[in-house]
Amino acid sequence: MSIFLNVFIKSIAFFVSILTIVIVTSLLINLLGERNNEFNTISGDENSSNIIAIIELNGLIIETTTTLSNWTNQYIISPKKIRKKLEVVKKISPNTIIFSINSPGGTVSASKEIYDMINNYKENNRDTKIFIHTDELLASGGYWVASAGDGIYASYGAITGSIGVKGPDWFFYDKPTTLSTGIFGNKVETENGIKVFSSTAGKSKDIFNPFRKPTRNELEHLQSMVSEIYNDFIRIVSKERKIEVSTLKEDIGALIFNSTNAAQLHLIDDELNLRELINKIIKENNFTDYKVIEMMNERDSLIKEILRSSSDIKEKYFNQKCLNLRSSISSILSYEATGC
Repeated sequence: MSIFLNVFIKSIAFFVSILTIVIVTSLLINLLGERNNEFNTISGDENSSNIIAIIELNGLIIETTTTLSNWTNQYIISPKKIRKKLEVVKKISPNTIIFSINSPGGTVSASKEIYDMINNYKENNRDTKIFIHTDELLASGGYWVASAGDGIYASYGAITGSIGVKGPDWFFYDKPTTLSTGIFGNKVETENGIKVFSSTAGKSKDIFNPFRKPTRNELEHLQSMVSEIYNDFIRIVSKERKIEVSTLKEDIGALIFNSTNAAQLHLIDDELNLRELINKIIKENNFTDYKVIEMMNERDSLIKEILRSSSDIKEKYFNQKCLNLRSSISSILSYEATGC
């Protein structure tokens, strides 16, 4: 009996210890997660009221509510994330906000929502200027968001543009012979391979059925929806960047441009790296003292890296997001730029 009691007490103690570790770890993760929305001073006078705030954003522009997205935060720009950041920055009342964005685009709805958020912030905080900067890539939905800024700047060699809308891809499995599922994923074998039809839709109940060809009416219907979104995109860029609609459609199109060409086409205001942009802001405002602050990147803490599941799960989640975007009726994304 004493042996059983001994083992029982030790087992209880073991489980209590494990539970305590889990609780403490969860608290630490929450604490570290909250720090992602704090600013750190990176240069200047800590006590200065002339504040330049830098917010770094990287990844696909999509709305996401799934908890798995916390594992891939560094790859996602969501309206929910931007809303939280703007709430934090509003309390600081900076003179200037610089959004440092590297994005190939994303969904129309998320891109438009973030564009509206930035415009609303500007209307309610008229003393704050908002500039957009990119080091590498500012395309499609990323450029839609950027057009809300008071100015757009790019480092040498950065890619800008892709002012266009990509409709969904329709995958057609021509004469499937075998369908199978297993631990290694789903598998489809066909006699004549797989065909992909893009930017098409219609009024059929089984739209995007991968085992039949799209009809001409379906293709034309989807194309008209894509064209309508494209016209809205063009109208916004034309208004914000003071570029003629005809120039955007006929000369610029959905091509991408390096920083030099983008400046010549007025897609960006100038070719400057981030440090040069900060110096420009300081000079133009005649700041004798200033403070440059930066919001901490949303990178995983060491504890999160240890506790989270394998990178294979994260990769599968990211690939699923890419697949969802490719099938989206309203995505503005350069898939090749992201590996989607």
